[in-house]
Amino acid sequence: MRRWLIIPLLFAACGSNQSLEHDLDPILLSRAPVQPGGAKLGGLWALVGTQSGLRPLLVDTAFPLDSLARGECPSSGPPGWTYTGTMELHDSVTPTAPLRAAFGNVGLFDICPGASGDPSVQPVGVMGGPLLTNFSVGFAFPASEIENASMTLWPSYPGTDDQLGQDGQVVLHFDARGNIPVAQGNGEASLTLPSSRVVLAACAGARQFSTSEPVEACAQGEAALRASGEDVMLAIGTGEGPLILSQTAWSRLAGKLGIDANAGTQGPLHTPFEAVPVPALFATIPRLAIFQGTTDNSWLGPCTELARARRIEAVLANQDAGACFQPCDANEGQAASTRPYIDLGGALAVAVVSETSDLILSLNADVATKPRVDGIIGAATLAGVRLRIDYTAQPQARAIASCLQPGLRDTCFAAPSCPGLSEQGEQHTCFGQQPRGYAPVCTQ
Repeated sequence: MRRWLIIPLLFAACGSNQSLEHDLDPILLSRAPVQPGGAKLGGLWALVGTQSGLRPLLVDTAFPLDSLARGECPSSGPPGWTYTGTMELHDSVTPTAPLRAAFGNVGLFDICPGASGDPSVQPVGVMGGPLLTNFSVGFAFPASEIENASMTLWPSYPGTDDQLGQDGQVVLHFDARGNIPVAQGNGEASLTLPSSRVVLAACAGARQFSTSEPVEACAQGEAALRASGEDVMLAIGTGEGPLILSQTAWSRLAGKLGIDANAGTQGPLHTPFEAVPVPALFATIPRLAIFQGTTDNSWLGPCTELARARRIEAVLANQDAGACFQPCDANEGQAASTRPYIDLGGALAVAVVSETSDLILSLNADVATKPRVDGIIGAATLAGVRLRIDYTAQPQARAIASCLQPGLRDTCFAAPSCPGLSEQGEQHTCFGQQPRGYAPVCTQ
């Protein structure tokens, strides 16, 4: 029996009373085909009911609006404007199954998005950030190309950060971005899109790591000097396939990796953000470690935080052999607490696009000045990950990540925060190890 939930809401932009009906079971999503040279897995789409039957509807957390074209897509005419309508979702795998969700009286844009993956899948619209922010949205991204992804909609997600961390789940806080003004361009009043984009810090291209290697020495104040990889800011975009980077970010990263920034395969990137394919350079990187989207006074940046977490993990794994915490990772005689992160690896596909593309410009169209977004973490990058975007969490939204197959560190490693121990006799469990106790700080 399917479980249904109805949530009446108000969409400020259009001033209509929304009715959001959905069941609480996973909605199976298909993966868009991929372009030559790109990722093996594409963006996610469901099916939506239209006058001409069921059509592909992208589910894209990075898309700043909800759209459903009232005509055929692609369209040769100019895009329409906003209207109040209904979006009805069906499983993309079993379209004859019962209706899975019905969003009534919602504000929609009458526009055709660009194709996703390649032109064989032309979506008729996008379930974007504004609708998704009403829920705690769970995604499963199987690593296998023959398994379908899924999306589950819940009103909220139980568990504190500490409880989820003890269960091996990585909790990454973020402030939703967006707040983008849009106008039709013919004198009609503009409106401001709600903030809905999930932007997280990440360390791209960090070196391989094993707790069996010698613990890296690091004197007080040298934490950043020992880091590898390049700091980037990335949006989560489930309607995209590969990891997408701006040319500037790629040039920085290529320098850190010691590779030719022009090496790779040239080809078109099909994305819902642009009506025509975007010229792209397709390449691969070895790793991507994803961290929180918010900062505080003690935040060191994702690559430095990653290097610190790895050193502390190595000490915990080798403390029976006399390992001690490095001075750069300690304060007043105790180890620092590590930041939660999820580390992904295995020749991750990257599409490098111009800084002036509509895709990159749209990611940075916020009204307020905020850290520059360097690209998008696509659905293929998240292969093997279970991700819940808990938009409704209070007091701050959070992304909750875990590996679908724990134990395969080379492809996915989830590392909740490891709190520093301050006294002899204390123990805690970190990095999937057995409970460990206090270890001393090395002398310089």
